Amino acid sequence: MPKAMYSIFWDDTLGPMVGRSYPEDNQLSVEEALSIFMGHGVNQEAKMGYTKLKRGLVLSSMVAPNCIAVLLDDADDPNVIERNLERLVPEIDLDADDWDKEIQHAFERLLQLIEEASGPQLLKDPEVQLFVEDLTKGRVEEVTPRHVLKGVVKYPQAREYFGANDNEVERKLRDLADAGVLVPKTFGRKIGCRQCGGEEVVITLLCPSCNSGKLHNVYSVFCPICRELTHSVLDDDLEEIMCLNCKKPMKVAELTVIDVEPLCNECGTATNEPRIVFTCANCGTRLKGADLLSGTGLGYYPKRRPGKS
Repeated sequence: MPKAMYSIFWDDTLGPMVGRSYPEDNQLSVEEALSIFMGHGVNQEAKMGYTKLKRGLVLSSMVAPNCIAVLLDDADDPNVIERNLERLVPEIDLDADDWDKEIQHAFERLLQLIEEASGPQLLKDPEVQLFVEDLTKGRVEEVTPRHVLKGVVKYPQAREYFGANDNEVERKLRDLADAGVLVPKTFGRKIGCRQCGGEEVVITLLCPSCNSGKLHNVYSVFCPICRELTHSVLDDDLEEIMCLNCKKPMKVAELTVIDVEPLCNECGTATNEPRIVFTCANCGTRLKGADLLSGTGLGYYPKRRPGKS
């Protein structure tokens, strides 16, 4: 369990100001407070910070200009503490008049949240019990991210059990993985339309010079007869093409393609770097940068039981 909790705030003139701590005999120095603030970046851009002090690892949450820091025990799992600190921070009254009581209450509440998120206590939760029962009986086979954007992950299957707060749903799944109920696996990358939620996309190549979509591909192929490199446009219905060097017919099925270069029918530009446009196959919306900022998400799967293949 964590050893202590600290409140720190930033003053533009004086720098980091050490507020209250609990237990009170575990105070921070100004130098340590500055190190904790720097763990959030020069502009305090990182919400969660990790700082290694001589007394141990400190995990901190930034709600500018306030910072709530927790001193970890050597046996603590930082991931578990981070999840529960994220749960705790919205409950803290950052404008409290009596910070001695507020920081004590926050520290005790953090310990309570950690206990509630442990395996034995977690499995007493009726929502979790129903979720695990459905996993066991095969009504839920996997929990996968429907849409992964930068910083946004949604698990529709788990929402039905754990509510509409996507951050809390994700934390609950990670708790269950730590408890050995679920097995997390890399799910891969997803592209999703923010307009309709569709995940099927149409890819269109455009000329980088005139934006025309009238491109045809010029293939560089190796002629099996004269063993020279030749170029040709390959249509889907062609079975044979003629080598430009030896003028002999070549069977398309036997060709070795060396390179492909799109050629614009409108302006004649040949390029290996055409513009690539993604369009939603469901609603036709052209996808923008935010739709394409996919990250690697985790899928969660039931743990295999003995005797089950």
